[in-house]
Amino acid sequence: MPSLFQIRYLFVAFLLITSIHGYSASASATTLQYSVQETELSGPEEFLGYAMGERLTPHHRIIDYIEYVADNSDKVLLEYYGHTYGGRKLAVVYVSSPDNIGQIEEIRSNNLIRAGLYDAEPTDLPSRAIVWLSYNVHGNEISASEAALFTLYELASGIRPGSDEWLENTVVIIDPLLNPDGRDRYVNWYHSVAGRSPNAYPVSREHIEPWPNARTNYYQFDLNRDWAWQSQIETRQRMALYHQWMPHIHADFHEMGVDSPYYFAPAAEPFHESITDWQREFQTTIGENHARYFDENYRVYFTREIFDLFYPSYGDTYPTYNGAIGMTYEQAGNTRGGLSVITAEGDTLTFERRILNQHIVGMSTVEVTSKHFERVTEEFFRFFREGARNPYSPFKTYVVSGNNHPDKLQLLTDYLDAWDITYGRAPSVRSVNAFDYQSATNRSVSLSEQDIVISAYQPKSALLNVLFEPRTTIVDSLTYDITAWAVPYAMGLEAYALESRVNPTGAYFLPDATVAEPVPTEVINERPYAYITSWNSKHDVRFLSNLLQQNIRVHVASRPIELQNGNRYERGSLIIMRRGHERLEEQFDRVVTETAQKYNRSLEAVQTGMVRTGPDFGSQAVRRIHAPRVALIAGPGVNPNNFGEIWHFMDRQIEYPVTVFEHSHLGMVNMNDFDVLIMPQGGYASSISSEVAAGISRWVRSGGKLIVFGDASRGLGNGLPEQSIRQRETDTENDAHRLLLRNEDRQRDSASELITGSIYYLHLDNSHPLAFGYPEFYYTLKSGARAFDYLSNGSNVGTLREGAHRSGFEGYRVARHIEDSMVFGVQPHGSGELVFLNDNPLFRAFWHNGKLLFSNALFFVGQ
Repeated sequence: MPSLFQIRYLFVAFLLITSIHGYSASASATTLQYSVQETELSGPEEFLGYAMGERLTPHHRIIDYIEYVADNSDKVLLEYYGHTYGGRKLAVVYVSSPDNIGQIEEIRSNNLIRAGLYDAEPTDLPSRAIVWLSYNVHGNEISASEAALFTLYELASGIRPGSDEWLENTVVIIDPLLNPDGRDRYVNWYHSVAGRSPNAYPVSREHIEPWPNARTNYYQFDLNRDWAWQSQIETRQRMALYHQWMPHIHADFHEMGVDSPYYFAPAAEPFHESITDWQREFQTTIGENHARYFDENYRVYFTREIFDLFYPSYGDTYPTYNGAIGMTYEQAGNTRGGLSVITAEGDTLTFERRILNQHIVGMSTVEVTSKHFERVTEEFFRFFREGARNPYSPFKTYVVSGNNHPDKLQLLTDYLDAWDITYGRAPSVRSVNAFDYQSATNRSVSLSEQDIVISAYQPKSALLNVLFEPRTTIVDSLTYDITAWAVPYAMGLEAYALESRVNPTGAYFLPDATVAEPVPTEVINERPYAYITSWNSKHDVRFLSNLLQQNIRVHVASRPIELQNGNRYERGSLIIMRRGHERLEEQFDRVVTETAQKYNRSLEAVQTGMVRTGPDFGSQAVRRIHAPRVALIAGPGVNPNNFGEIWHFMDRQIEYPVTVFEHSHLGMVNMNDFDVLIMPQGGYASSISSEVAAGISRWVRSGGKLIVFGDASRGLGNGLPEQSIRQRETDTENDAHRLLLRNEDRQRDSASELITGSIYYLHLDNSHPLAFGYPEFYYTLKSGARAFDYLSNGSNVGTLREGAHRSGFEGYRVARHIEDSMVFGVQPHGSGELVFLNDNPLFRAFWHNGKLLFSNALFFVGQ
């Protein structure tokens, strides 16, 4: 006899199948009754002990269920691929026919070989379609993981008519929970505030999630913006597995506002120009299959709006640029959904309905792929063949100069390896015409064997061109995210884009300088006067961070230095003198040199404090770096993503201690316990009491340092200097014209005043400590059109001037407005300083060239 749970599941499946296939009630019941009796698997409801949509399932119980199914089904294979920052397991399950599961490694390797991604001969085993379903990348979009369990059960049990046939030619990879830390944060919160029965009133406590909400991972990063950049441990581990498989179809399950209908493919414009006709076509084919299911039960949905295919680091675009059909699915619910909620139309949206909708499109995705598996696989292989034979972009080669600092070259090659983009050693070419990223001009350049050459004639051609294109081609100004991201700008690289083909002449090997040579023992035995090292990258910051935490005294050179032997060190170079470390006696050299080896830093031992040119080591221009005691503001109103970027940088990237407290608790904080206070982006300053704000102002006057992201300090008042936000000039003639615009044209016209994540050239005063380690320019990612006037009594360190735009969308009314504005500046206030970072140098942790600038603000400014 079927259990009560199986009977209830039978009823849900019956409703689903009749809506999909139009079966008669009697025929469907007979078929499904037989399937339930034959299967030995328990469904999610029976295993978990509650009905669909009755409770939220925590991560560990999701893991329990997929382990149970894998242990009891010959159609399922479980693989753990990592852990989150919070220590929770990450896993996928492979679902296919028993024969396919027995040949799973052969299927995987054949797929890579036939795509040209691995150099070997495939076996005779025919290709299988590979569908990857990703659930719950946003922690508070909770219906996704629940639906994953029901989809797994239906496929594994065979309860769904036809599903066994799908699995004969298709492998389904289910990642049931991409963001376990975020999901558990939401589940634990919800169960702590909800009563015995759900309250559907939309502003009751269980529908108002507290800051920072559970959308993000442990460090408040949006994992759905991290696919390409792989800054988070969850993404890095998942992408390593993804590239081992390279699926043909990828669906990313989400939730949105409670009043929205369901969204599925095809996507909205803009489509990136690299997307093929087939990828567009099959998105529509999949969408039509979903629509048929939804139409039969009168479910409301929409397509071709909002969710575009442009920014390369989403769960739909990154797979798309890797040859797949990448799609976003969006169900109403999100943070306000709870177990039930009353919508604006007065309907009650239940958790059960949300789960069922996600389950329907998941099964539909597998079904339609299976029906077209031969075309799906062939077009996937064609994508890579065409990329290697005929790259879509006018740029056929990218060259990265060997003159770049070795740390930058290491960073670049690490990324290229993670993306499976091939590269090699450049030939010696006397002259070739190229686009110079730094000057944004075409000019003749010479290539040498020290340069990296990346040919677009390779299988990963599309991804390469998307990531490196100097100027993004935007066919629609109304896009969902940033519109520029070129890797050479993000990494601060000297690089070139060529319209001609240049092939690598062999394997590229990083220069010897990327491996630091230890200080010779005989030099250490001579008890050097000091050690000196340059300041160029985040790795130097990590080295400094560790030294300071070991109570090693470190000084910074504020002017260039030429040593007696002719070696030159620029501003920002670190000097570690023996003087002041008498307590360490003979351990001083060991601590310094071993720390340098740990972080792969090259040290030069110096026997004298007198230099050939520049300040001697005892000069006031060689300043002691006092280890700062750092505090970071959190709490409602603080931008959680920017907070997370700062926290992650401090805690994980440079491993420097930071104290976090909410702004509502500032009145309890003795500011004299800290040297630096960081204010992330957000509109919370006005909620800080005048008494507390006055205390912060006194603290700065007494020598404190306030680092302000964006306009976070505006409204704090109480004598603290504020930046002057430039008011937009009025254009009477055009403004009158805009008043008469048709309603349908107003949104597009408003884009004329926008900057949507675009890249600009900044003039940089690299004699100022905020810009140590940089040339006289910097590329900034600007995510808004606000402009700030020059500081009249401070240092305008990073300034935007005429002709600064490099890539991305810029509204035609914006260019003149932002010219001659301050982007990075330092304002004295008594004995302390305010550091203004109006563009975010830590954006999504992928704007690598900004990390040194923030570190300068942290460690150098005010020393």
